[in-house]
Amino acid sequence: MTRVKICGLTRAMDAEFAIQEGADALGFIFERSSPRFVGDGELLWVSALPPIPVKVAVFGRVDRPVPRSLFDVIQGVEWDVFPEPSPKRIHVIRPKPGQSAQDVMQTMIHATAVMLDAYSPDAFGGTGHRIDVQLAKQIVKESKIPVILAGGLTPENVGDIVREVRPFAVDASSGLEERPGVKDLVKVRDFIQAARQA
Repeated sequence: MTRVKICGLTRAMDAEFAIQEGADALGFIFERSSPRFVGDGELLWVSALPPIPVKVAVFGRVDRPVPRSLFDVIQGVEWDVFPEPSPKRIHVIRPKPGQSAQDVMQTMIHATAVMLDAYSPDAFGGTGHRIDVQLAKQIVKESKIPVILAGGLTPENVGDIVREVRPFAVDASSGLEERPGVKDLVKVRDFIQAARQA
């Protein structure tokens, strides 16, 4: 069964709803350039969430530690300046046009899982752009670590994409929103159900 991560959460009510609907992981954005940035000192509501599901601190460039008591996994695109080792890493790879599965596999760092997201020169993620499904399918087939699929996933398309690609997990943020950082709860529920049933 494909797991589901709901990302870009900025409100307790949205996180609690995602938990209620069965999300496997919750993502909280620490990338300061993102409109979904949760802030470094506004985490009291995160600490009040139950210990399950997994909580992921999400960066573009991983440049500072986060409270280990709150977050289980660190996710990032760039890791070159990360100040301390992390036992659980999700390495985000955003294949550029023309890259092959072999090209992508060679860029993987030591990580617990890899996330495939659509490339954009303007943002690290959350753009709503679609990943190349055929490339993702090939990477899933060849990867030795779990592959999480992101990039333009919505309640309407996630079922078909899961059936075709069979990733370990899917991740959605902008495709489940009323506006940046504010989730549409119907879309969250429908997304989780569609991914589970695929």
